[in-house]
Amino acid sequence: MAFALSTVGMTYCLGMAVLLLFRRTRKFAFWTGLLAVIITLPLMVVAGVQIDDEAREAGFQNAQDRRDAQKAGISDPKLWSKQRSEFLSKWRSEELQKDAEAQQVKIDAERSSEAACKTDFNCWTNKFQRAATKACAPQVERAAKNNFEWSDSFASPKFPRALINDSGASITYVGDAIKMQNGFGAWTIMTYECDFDTIAGAVVAVRVNPGPLVK
Repeated sequence: MAFALSTVGMTYCLGMAVLLLFRRTRKFAFWTGLLAVIITLPLMVVAGVQIDDEAREAGFQNAQDRRDAQKAGISDPKLWSKQRSEFLSKWRSEELQKDAEAQQVKIDAERSSEAACKTDFNCWTNKFQRAATKACAPQVERAAKNNFEWSDSFASPKFPRALINDSGASITYVGDAIKMQNGFGAWTIMTYECDFDTIAGAVVAVRVNPGPLVK
């Protein structure tokens, strides 16, 4: 009885959820739906307890144990008790195998995607540009003997140029979006290069020289 009532309650709640989409019925659906939820939740708990009790009376451990037996095609609780471990172990092994296969498919897809990206200049250099910018910029700043000032923007990044080295193992990012002040207070635009290791995800070397990039 509780199971039937909880099913009706859930169906009613879903109906009210649909009515919430319409302005004219929104208020009615909210309050009656809330009341239905308050009534349905205890009924669902009672229904679950009743289903478990019925399964135990039939000779099973609980409702889930009974469903497992049905999945195995066994209706006799005594027979199921003898073969339970075997079936559960088998299903667990199958589940682990499926998870392993799914994980391998994911790994293969990622490798294939990375291999394709590696052959595309824009894809490969863009892939590491954010990490390289974060790691390289502070080291470029350390080259300043006095004050420095960045002039990059969203449309003009710190490292607008790049050069791929060693078949993609490293990338040299280049830019000139910084000015450094000398000891006399004069500002000079500086060109900087940063060698970024794509495997280790770390800076290899930084070079800073006076003058802007040659356009």
